[in-house]
Amino acid sequence: MTRYASYEWGASGKYSRSGSSYSTTYDDTSPTGYDHLIRFPQPFSSRSNSLQNSPSAGSSSFLKSPRSDFADAVYPRKKPKEHPFAAGFERPQWRLFAIHVALCALSYPFLLIFVIVAKGKSLFWTRLFVGAGCGLLGVMLGLSLLRLARGMIEAATWATVIHQSRVEEGPGVRMRDLAAQSDDHSSATTALRLLWDRQTYPGADRQFRKSYDSRPWALYIFFFLANVALAGLMPFMFGRFVDITVTVMHQHKNYHEVVVMGDLSESDLKRADDLQSAFDNYILTWTLAPFSSHGSLPAVRSFQWNDDQVFFSEVALSQLVPGGSGFGTFKTDTIEPTLDLNASQAIKASVGVEPGSVLRFPRWGIRIKCAKIPDGPTNIITVSENDLTYLFTPRDTVRPLFQGVGLPFPARLEQPLNLTKTMHPNDTVPATLDISKIAMGAMFSHNGVAHSMKSTPMSMGADGNGFVTMENILVRLNTTYAPNGKFSTRGNVSVPDKDGFATFVGYDAAVCLQLYEPWVLEVYNSSVGFPSTMRIVDKAAEIKDMNTEELTERLKGKRVDDPNVARKLNSTRLRSVYIAGHQNSVNQILKDNGRDAFYVPSPTLISFTGGEGPFGYTELSEVLYAKSRALADASNVLPYFAGSGSSVARRYNDQVVASALIDNASMAVTIVIVFLMGLISALFVPKLPMDIPRRGFDLYSWMTAFDAHELVAERRSGINKNMELRDIMDHVGDLKFRYVG
Repeated sequence: MTRYASYEWGASGKYSRSGSSYSTTYDDTSPTGYDHLIRFPQPFSSRSNSLQNSPSAGSSSFLKSPRSDFADAVYPRKKPKEHPFAAGFERPQWRLFAIHVALCALSYPFLLIFVIVAKGKSLFWTRLFVGAGCGLLGVMLGLSLLRLARGMIEAATWATVIHQSRVEEGPGVRMRDLAAQSDDHSSATTALRLLWDRQTYPGADRQFRKSYDSRPWALYIFFFLANVALAGLMPFMFGRFVDITVTVMHQHKNYHEVVVMGDLSESDLKRADDLQSAFDNYILTWTLAPFSSHGSLPAVRSFQWNDDQVFFSEVALSQLVPGGSGFGTFKTDTIEPTLDLNASQAIKASVGVEPGSVLRFPRWGIRIKCAKIPDGPTNIITVSENDLTYLFTPRDTVRPLFQGVGLPFPARLEQPLNLTKTMHPNDTVPATLDISKIAMGAMFSHNGVAHSMKSTPMSMGADGNGFVTMENILVRLNTTYAPNGKFSTRGNVSVPDKDGFATFVGYDAAVCLQLYEPWVLEVYNSSVGFPSTMRIVDKAAEIKDMNTEELTERLKGKRVDDPNVARKLNSTRLRSVYIAGHQNSVNQILKDNGRDAFYVPSPTLISFTGGEGPFGYTELSEVLYAKSRALADASNVLPYFAGSGSSVARRYNDQVVASALIDNASMAVTIVIVFLMGLISALFVPKLPMDIPRRGFDLYSWMTAFDAHELVAERRSGINKNMELRDIMDHVGDLKFRYVG
């Protein structure tokens, strides 16, 4: 059994031994005013009473504990390992620093893994992965920084206790201040409170302690605050170093069926029928809309299909909203839906068609092939006996046009030309013309119009597949206005100019094959603007699955089963619509002619040659004429093939795909800064004043401080067994402790 001895220290400051235990009692008359009990085991009983003349709180040897002689005898103090760089700093925590170095080295690959995983995902998942990677990396590096910097805040706290313990009046630090530092030692609030405590405690003043410790402890606290700030900002900073880019990708796998205004209703067809009399009257030269409305007509789009250029009218925004319509209502205010409809209003009103999606539905398109009429002196009769002009089209000129579009040559064009129906009774053909080789003939009035057209229908849509038309263009231009002009033939009859001088008219001609056909196209319904046609999907009148080995289309949601909603384009009932639209386009072109003089140029005529300016006519080009004619019809005819009739469309919602990219320069600079902050925190933890051994906030430090009586209280705590923690805090919060180690 271990025996104990008792020592008592009375008013004279002497120790005395009694009983079987060692004890030290500070009575109220002692200079320090401290009263506590320390027990030592029997092995110290053999020592003499050498604890006499213990120093007071204000003496120069104040920090020598009465206990230290006993402890040194049994547990001799090991000589601390020297700091590799300076004697005033603690031995580095190599293990923690090695972990910090490893984290810094692996930070970029770690974040790169999350960036790679986030690539090609939706915006939500990309943000989630990038945020998780940046957050985890920031937390790991932040915790590493705080673990390394903890030594500085611990040293500053213990230095404050030591500094304040050397004050003669009221030495020591309050329990609540110590608790605040140790409870939350990694927060900025703790460091700021410690700065405040060092301002309020006189012992921490540099003037008071300059004789034994003149180091700038506030500087270490500020460095700790810098570490805390950096640790807290790192997740946010890493998040800013990763750029997330969003790409809107079109997908053609999953679709919904929706309704658009892509067909004509019965009321539309009725109004088109009512317009036939106006367009049959050549004198009226009637059009569907005034010139002032042309700016509101849809734009023309063209796409390549095999070797052909196909022309379309752009989808009007009013076709994609509930209650909307296309231009084919044939009302006097038919253009108002586009003029009055705002894109943002249409998007808000949209129900069936969502913005940010691809719509696929059938629409009417135009193909055209043209060829020059050869041998002008033979095939063109400039002015007949009845003051008429005749144009004859050889069969060999027309046949390649049908071959070019994949259509069989019509039987009616194989028949000999009926001159009785083609020419005035008193007019005759030249002897050089072989009528057996002529497929078509056209008669034009000698009316002074520089460009005239004659259409010959081949199919008026009865088969449901569209319309086929042959059309001749005759150019008659006064050579006075074409100094560089080249013509197929020239008239023999002079035409007087405004001054009465004789002038002559040059003639040229071409023939075109024009097809109106149904095509399936895709149009992008944007959330920020007007619809835009993207591409031709198929040459068909009805939508069908475009499945491949890699892709199979799937319907999402319900199928549109309304019998009044068309699924297929059909030209059977559209004869009057085609006539109204076609004549509208021809009359728009004819109205661009000169006045008060015969056969003067116009911008339209010059555009058929590629020339520029009023006198820029060169030579009729069948290629340029075909393009001009297709653009005119796509603008003046095709918009009227979609009115208030509804049709089925497929909606393919966009996929928003995101990708992430690391800003390497910013990332590298930040990692270097984090590494250097950790390096400083690891190597430069200051030693406590007067070479006191390192103490921290860990359990071992507190156990040593209280069990070895390095911290002693100014009075008995009065804490009883089973007290509530809150009561203990209230009871001993203001109790002061001083360091006597």
